[in-house]
Amino acid sequence: MGTEKRDLKRDIKEDRLKRRSEPMWFYDEPDELWQTFRKEGRGIEREHLEIRTALRDAEMALRTNPEDEYLKARAKYLRKRLDELDKQAPWISSGVPTEVLLWGVPHG
Repeated sequence: MGTEKRDLKRDIKEDRLKRRSEPMWFYDEPDELWQTFRKEGRGIEREHLEIRTALRDAEMALRTNPEDEYLKARAKYLRKRLDELDKQAPWISSGVPTEVLLWGVPHG
């Protein structure tokens, strides 16, 4: 019975060591994962930038002509579209760099 306890303790300890190292596979090939992420996210980032630029221009034009209904509708549509993109890809407007979110030291 004493040997079974020691074996069980050793098995538990080995299992904990193995589980502790499991998340490390993510760090094996970070360059490849990062390039894949950048390639997939490039279209969303481009669209986000275009919408922000168009919204900025619409709001500037709206300041000079606040009565224009077309500019009001355009600014409203662009804000809505920007909010949808932020929901779809919240990392795009985050104050934290994407590299830190993906490959930073995990909390906890």
